[in-house]
Amino acid sequence: MSTTNSIPDPLLHLLCDFSVESPDFTISQALLAKHFPNMKCVVSPQKFKKGHILAQSVFLKLVVSSFPDGTIHICRVGTMSKQAARFIVAKSGGHYFMGPDNGLLPLYFGDSELEYFNITPRDSILDPLKHVYIPAIEKLIAGNMILSGIFDVKETLVRSMLPLPTLSNDTLNLTVIYIDYYGNVYFNLDRKTFIEVGQGRNFTLRINSNIVIQKLSSNYNDVNEGIELCLFGHGDILQVAVNSGSAEQYLGLGDGRNVIIQFAV
Repeated sequence: MSTTNSIPDPLLHLLCDFSVESPDFTISQALLAKHFPNMKCVVSPQKFKKGHILAQSVFLKLVVSSFPDGTIHICRVGTMSKQAARFIVAKSGGHYFMGPDNGLLPLYFGDSELEYFNITPRDSILDPLKHVYIPAIEKLIAGNMILSGIFDVKETLVRSMLPLPTLSNDTLNLTVIYIDYYGNVYFNLDRKTFIEVGQGRNFTLRINSNIVIQKLSSNYNDVNEGIELCLFGHGDILQVAVNSGSAEQYLGLGDGRNVIIQFAV
């Protein structure tokens, strides 16, 4: 399927919360191949807890910059049972994002001025990919990838905000917001904020009373195997890792845990 005016077919990126062993994984790939046989698709199966929009938004921050402009990101993730089955689409930075109206996309963007559009169908929804996202993608491609000419603006939607780090007396208090497959632990601090607050000063990242980290690494092999480190990797988000190990297990850093960064006065 090709768009008009020589616009190339976009890349599809399916973010889902079911495993590769699930029938849903195979069915989803089959549906996309059936409806978009000439389009490439990247599938990201992740073991998110149901409704864990914070982890889902962080995963997007880690990977989206690696995709080319024009990519359509489909957030096929489960929602809580009490939430209405509503769905939205938005465009930002040359990318398109489709997902449930449950706070995920506003949490990812953090931009209150971004315009969202309604893609909720009138008919009943059994499979969001089949009954919501695929029809919306077909309309988007047929409409020359211009959201405003295809869908109605979504005036009200569910919003959520990323927990911000707190600063007091040259000390940043951080919270665990995501843990990846390897047990690397991500915190609510990006490189830009770290530089602005730190101003090049020495720092101590205090994990507990016995374990501290006092330098940024450029990769995991900057330290010996079994040793903890911190770095800004994918998405420029601060992560704590253990070379050839799990920071989650070795350092006891679970969801919601707090650590502090103290900057030299």
